[in-house]
Parts: sequence; C-alpha cells; structure tokens
Amino acid sequence: MSDRGAFRTAAGRFASGVTVVTTRSSAGMYGLTASSFASLSLNPLLVSVSINRSSALLAFAREAGAYAVSVLSSGQQDVANYFARRGRQPEPDGFVTVATTAVETGAPVVDGALSWFDCAVEDILPGGDHEILVGRVVAAGGQSGEPLVYWAGDYRALTPQGALPDRLANAADGLAVALHLLGVEAAEMLDAQDSVEPALAALAARRGSTADWDRLDALIEESEAVVDDPEPFNRLALAFHARIAEIAGNRVLRASVASLGLVQAAHFTDRGSPRSARAAVTGHRMVLRALREGDARAAEAAMDTHLAAVRAELQIG
Repeated sequence: MSDRGAFRTAAGRFASGVTVVTTRSSAGMYGLTASSFASLSLNPLLVSVSINRSSALLAFAREAGAYAVSVLSSGQQDVANYFARRGRQPEPDGFVTVATTAVETGAPVVDGALSWFDCAVEDILPGGDHEILVGRVVAAGGQSGEPLVYWAGDYRALTPQGALPDRLANAADGLAVALHLLGVEAAEMLDAQDSVEPALAALAARRGSTADWDRLDALIEESEAVVDDPEPFNRLALAFHARIAEIAGNRVLRASVASLGLVQAAHFTDRGSPRSARAAVTGHRMVLRALREGDARAAEAAMDTHLAAVRAELQIG
C-alpha cells in the first residue's frame, strides 16, 4: 500500500488516549506527547510506546535506562500541547509549566495525570520510521476521572471540552434547521461567512494563546493529509473555523458559525476537489500566521482573502 493519505485517514479514525512520555537524563528532563501507548504484558508487567526515530527522547531514555508514561485526564489539554511543541530542549531545572513527581526510577511523572506507569527500559525494538520503547513497570498509580482523547486530528474528552454549551448548541441547531427550511444556497452562506468570520478572526487574534494556535496548526496538518478525501477534509476544515469562533469568545457569532457549518458540509463536499482543498489549506495557514502575530487587522484581512479564494475555487457566485 502506497497511499499514505488513506492510511493516515484510517488511522485518524481510531480514538486513542493521550499520554506524555518523560525521562530524566544528564541533560535534564525531556518529554513528548504520544498516543501510541499500549499495555503489552501482565507477566512480566510490560508496556510499550512508539517513538519517532528522529526523537531525542530515545537517546535520553537509553541513557537513563528509565522512562514514565502519564495518561492525561480530560482537563490536561494544556499539558498535551506543551509536550507536543516542536523544537523543545531538555530542561535541567524541570519542566517550566508542568509539575512532576519522581517515584521509583527518577523519571518524572506528570502531576494530576489520570494514571501513570514508571518503567525501566526493557528493550527498544525497530518499527519502521519509529522505534518501540518497551518498559518493565516498576510502579503504577492514578486517580479517578475521565481521559483526554485524540481523534480526527484534535484533542477531545468523553464529555467534550470546548463543545458548544447546551443552550448555544440548541440555538445553532435551531438556526441550521431554519436555514434548511429556507433553502439557503451556498452563495448566501458564503455571504454570511464574509460578514461574520473576518470579525471573528480579529477577535481571536486579540484573545488567543500559543496553545490555541498550536491546536489550529494541528488541525491544518491533519486536514492537509486528507485533501483527496472530501468528507474528512471538510469536517476538519470546518473545525478550523469553529475553533477560531470558540477562541473569539462571542456566543452570538459562534452559534452563527456553528449553524452555517452544519449546512455548509453537504454543499462543500459536493463542490469540493483536491485542488480546492489545497487552496483552503493555504488560506488556513495564512490566517494562522496573522493570528500568531496577534494582529487583528491582518487576521481579518487574511480571513477575508481566504473566503474569497474559497468562493472562487468552488465557483460560487
């Protein structure tokens, strides 16, 4: 099989827990976010996690002879984002914004994790472009709560955080039904988007955080991998716009974007193509650059330019 896009789409539909894998070497503490953790054996007690071969964590874990796996709870998205950032270096004095505790091996365990496994390195096995870090569990523990889940390119919870509150969701659903009954066409929806979403981008630029921009970047990366598959691409593209509306923090505009998204999905799936999808990815990256800079005017202009390009690509008058 040579179609990496199809493979990534299929793999992305498998919901998994979110873990942080950490170790302490002579250079300091180091960790990364991983979703490929698994319980491997009960006799002996073994766990495994797949790590990209290019990751520095493998060398640090070899040196230390130990690592810890912390299973994140639903309220620890900021922890997941912290350890998912690229270009991070070992931290001699401990992780700047994440509290940890050493248990048996000295590997740092994330405070507040849903569960954790303190491991001695048992083996490191080849796995294509990854290596499989096998650990012998020397201590484990945890607490009650709900897990943080990774599915379709985004962090989620069993009770979704960031989901529309019930009253707001009801308002969005009601408006979407009204739009269907009115027989609203794609051109009218884009007219509404042209009026609402640039304003939302400006608000988000003022109110967003680095973690917000990193989550948007993850959505873009996931959508770029499925540009040839209209259904998942459109779902992820609409999620990008919905996330900006959430960051902006205006409930009226957020409900409007949510309702438009419910109606848009069918129109965009029917009209879209790999070319229009790639153009949308380019537009999303342009919007994200302006958001990261915190420039409200630039974000507004970038969103306006992006929506105009979408209209042109979809040939909507």
